[in-house]
Amino acid sequence: GVTGADGSIALTTGALPAALREKYPHLAGATALTMADADAAGIAAKASGQFAVARFDAGGKLLQVTSLQMSGMLDSVFAPAAANATLGLSYDRAGVPTFRVWAPTAKSVSLQLYPDATSASTQTRAMTRDAASGIWSYTAPDASWVNRYYYTYQVRVLSRWAGNTVVDNSVTDPYSFSLNANSQRSFVANLDSAALKPDGWDHHPVPRLDSPTDIALYELHIRDFSASDASVPAAHRGKYLAFTDHDSDGMRHLRLMQQSGLTHIHLLPSFDYASVNEAGCTTPSIPNAAANSADQQAAVEATRGGDCFNWGYDPVHYTAPEGSYSTNANDGAVRVREFRAMVQGLHKQGLRVTMDVVYNHTSASQQGPLSVLDKIVPAYYYRLNAGGGITNDSCCADTASENAMMAKLMIDSVSTWARDYKVDSFRFDIMGFTPLAVMQRLQTSVNSAAGRDIYLYGEAWNFGTVGNDARFVQARQANMYGSGIGSFNDRIRDTVRGGGCCDSGSSLVSQQGFINGAYLDPNAQSTQTKDDLLRLGDLVKVSLSGTLRDYSFTDRTGALRKNSEIDYFGQQAGFAAQPSETINYVEAHDNQTLYDLNVYKLPPATSMAERVRVQSLGAAINILAQGVPLLHAGQEMLRSKSMDRDSYDAGDWFNKLDYSYQSNNFGVGLPMAGVNKDNWPLMSQLLANPLLKPDSVAIVSARNAVNAFLAIRQDSSLFRLRTAQDVSERLRFHNTGPQQVPGLIVMSIDGQQPRRYEGARYKMVVAVFNVDKIGKSIAVPELAGRKLGVHRILLGADGGRNARVGNYSPVGGRFTVAARSAVVFVEEAQ
Repeated sequence: GVTGADGSIALTTGALPAALREKYPHLAGATALTMADADAAGIAAKASGQFAVARFDAGGKLLQVTSLQMSGMLDSVFAPAAANATLGLSYDRAGVPTFRVWAPTAKSVSLQLYPDATSASTQTRAMTRDAASGIWSYTAPDASWVNRYYYTYQVRVLSRWAGNTVVDNSVTDPYSFSLNANSQRSFVANLDSAALKPDGWDHHPVPRLDSPTDIALYELHIRDFSASDASVPAAHRGKYLAFTDHDSDGMRHLRLMQQSGLTHIHLLPSFDYASVNEAGCTTPSIPNAAANSADQQAAVEATRGGDCFNWGYDPVHYTAPEGSYSTNANDGAVRVREFRAMVQGLHKQGLRVTMDVVYNHTSASQQGPLSVLDKIVPAYYYRLNAGGGITNDSCCADTASENAMMAKLMIDSVSTWARDYKVDSFRFDIMGFTPLAVMQRLQTSVNSAAGRDIYLYGEAWNFGTVGNDARFVQARQANMYGSGIGSFNDRIRDTVRGGGCCDSGSSLVSQQGFINGAYLDPNAQSTQTKDDLLRLGDLVKVSLSGTLRDYSFTDRTGALRKNSEIDYFGQQAGFAAQPSETINYVEAHDNQTLYDLNVYKLPPATSMAERVRVQSLGAAINILAQGVPLLHAGQEMLRSKSMDRDSYDAGDWFNKLDYSYQSNNFGVGLPMAGVNKDNWPLMSQLLANPLLKPDSVAIVSARNAVNAFLAIRQDSSLFRLRTAQDVSERLRFHNTGPQQVPGLIVMSIDGQQPRRYEGARYKMVVAVFNVDKIGKSIAVPELAGRKLGVHRILLGADGGRNARVGNYSPVGGRFTVAARSAVVFVEEAQ
């Protein structure tokens, strides 16, 4: 039954109003229970209590009872007045801080103050509640706490996660700017104060960017970058400050890539996350075992819970720098200064900075030790299923950015990073879990906060509870058309390298991709046909043309089709409105590296020189495709993770980067058992083969090829076309239809017709991609009689050896290209 109630409110039944059906489409068929206006007017005063809905029969007998999901009510009653408030810390002109926390259901909130990172609390201050917004606030008497003191909130609240009892939660600020080690206390940080800025911070120049299609991204984990780099001072290895050591091997490498055309360093999560002990992580001792031994992974596994490595996709505080990358995690000022020093150091090298952000989940929820949001407003910030439980589609507790104050937290956080840390771009993890409308609002807000255009992109995948727009119009691929926000392009990824993202077993071998042998160089398990290769070729053309929905070309059957009419596993292959809306990649931190996938897919006897050519060919397609290219750190150095499919917690050992070019990290033991163990028998054979481990010459050759294609892209705006109209007017494919030479793509881009294109430099560029293991020659009559020659950058790469990779004859427009090569021909402008 229902006992202990303080009162009751009568409800009437009816259909859900149209506005609510639109707002909550998954509840469109639900019955509406409506209270009288007089009762609704008093609901705000009752928000801190417990609610239940009960149904009785005519005689008063209880038939059903259930608790409520309160987020809709909290959004309607409190969010409008809270929408424009500054939450967390703000400062007046004298530098005096005000603390604000949104806790509309709390019975009381107090501020606990600590004189340093470890001492006991010395002061408690009661906070005042604003009835309209549900915000509790306290203004300090002066500025003496700033950049010295730490604080927490003491929140008394009824929590469904504590059995619907009233609990007193000591909790950090969800808007924390910084913290002590392991996120126990928030730091009273004034981001505008000189004490939290490196020298020259305020006025240091940000590298210029004219168009999003000028961007070239390099996805990099902060610890990977320097943890194993002996040229970095020991105190800086694995830290933010490694990016200030401009003469290290890693920084020299980035500088070389920047000079070639790289523009952005995409940093894997660098906000405060849960999985590394900031107060003292451990480094495992790895045995000197065989290339295919399980001993190395066993050593990593033994210390995995306490080592210094994790990708960091387990957020605790969204707006504070991660402490494990700081030289002193227990001093809240240090991580702020050092994060800024990292950004400043990269800007000085001509590189912009992208943050990988993860607003779709948190590492903990409910009453867990590192739970924050749920301890302040229980069950509000998370997406709930019909039974009232938190959904877990992200593999952690899913946040609900469809709720107003979660969306505000997300938008305010990104705006802080852009404004106060000069971050230039943001990549959104599982962006498809966010409403498109929220992403559009965020774009406007962050541009305003930064005072410049900030490029946004993310994983626009479609799955989970919110899939197919079940609860709102998602920021997923099919909906991103015309948004100006980039989406990761799985079309180019799967087509180039073969198979799908999550293959295992024999499909890792049998599903060869466009560059690694489909039909033309089959391995023992492949049964792919000529038509399979031609189908892959059509998908490569989709990607080279920017994955634009409405671009048209002649497909393998001879039909003129739009990219949206080309099939990609039952989906439309083309999805973008503009080239800037596609992020082209063939390798990322997720899944195997391209080198390791090629180990599976290329016939085992393939020489190392051929493997380098295949790797470079994949990079060429990726870099020269219209859109925004993303390279995974080390892809240009044949990076291997010893065949690991998911190295998120595989330690420094399997994630090692070597910017001295001595090793690509292949054959350093069987990878972590986890998702890999079922494939260990096949991996063991491959890892034990010494011919599959490249030497320094091969690694440097691969690096040079990637830099050459970056430089070619940078050299001419024809590889960086701004608009869909530009692509449709200028880009053409040759060697198409049913009679085409399989495995050979010829793409021309016109620099003069229909008008001279700014920055083109050339009358025309022609890119020829030959994935066959033998050289090819093809006549393209429509390109006859031109003055085309191999691009000077290719002639200069690798000491001139690439001069032999291609040739053009104006008679008949004949192109000759070497095996497994990408050759760019240019016709100079007069």
